[in-house]
Parts: sequence; structure tokens; C-alpha cells
Amino acid sequence: MYVLHPITVHFPIALLLVSTLFTFLALRQMRGAWETSAYHCLLVGWFAGLVAVLTGIFDAARHLTGPDALYTNELIGRVNAHAFTSIAALLVYGLALLRRRRRPDLLEDAEARRGYLRLHVLGAALLMVGGWLGGYLVYVAGLGVR
Repeated sequence: MYVLHPITVHFPIALLLVSTLFTFLALRQMRGAWETSAYHCLLVGWFAGLVAVLTGIFDAARHLTGPDALYTNELIGRVNAHAFTSIAALLVYGLALLRRRRRPDLLEDAEARRGYLRLHVLGAALLMVGGWLGGYLVYVAGLGVR
């Protein structure tokens, strides 16, 4: 059976990071189009990220369990770190999405804006660490390609 997870991760990573970029551009240029685009990237990226997490759980269970699994505790630890950071990123971006949906004028209030921007920055950092760990699992450890 073909590995599903690598196919589903690229769009959510790109969309969520672009959402963060567009949010900062909206603040810098004070144009509503950037903020609208940031919101749509956040919305679609979050749902695509949910699909990526589900396929990741499925693929990890398939590769790391059963009689043919010859993986070490170190590799399983890295898989768990990848899963933790990626799920944490999805949760953080989910909180940002929830805040934005509840308050469409969020960027106009200084206090609410700071919390929203912190969520975006934290989510982007977690997403990059999780993506790096995923790349390590494929390109260094060979998970899913052997």
C-alpha cells in the first residue's frame, strides 16, 4: 500500500505559513485584502492539516507496528516528537482560527492582536520543527521509503 502522509503535508504547511505571512502584511500595509487572504489560508490550511495528521497517524501505525517493524526506540522517539510538534502546531493554529472566527475585527484591537500574532508565530515555529523532523524521518532514517 502506498504511503499517504507525504502527499498530504505540503499544502497545510504552505497555507498555514502563508497565513502568518499575510497576517503580518495586513498589519504593515493596512489592507483588508491581505487579512481576508490570511483568514482563508488559515481556514483551508487547518482543515488540510487535520487530514495530514490523520494520514500521519495511519502511516505511522502501519510502519511501526507488526511483525516486519524493525525500528529502534530512537526512531520511535523521533516519530513521537514529529507527531507531538505537528499536532501542537495544528492546535495552536486552531486556536488562532477560533479567535479570528469569533472576532473578525481582531486586528484592530491591540490586546487581541498581540495574542493572535503570538499564536501565529508559535504555530509557525512548531510547524517548522515538525516539518524538519518529518524530513529527517524520510531522508535520513528512511521511514516509508524502504
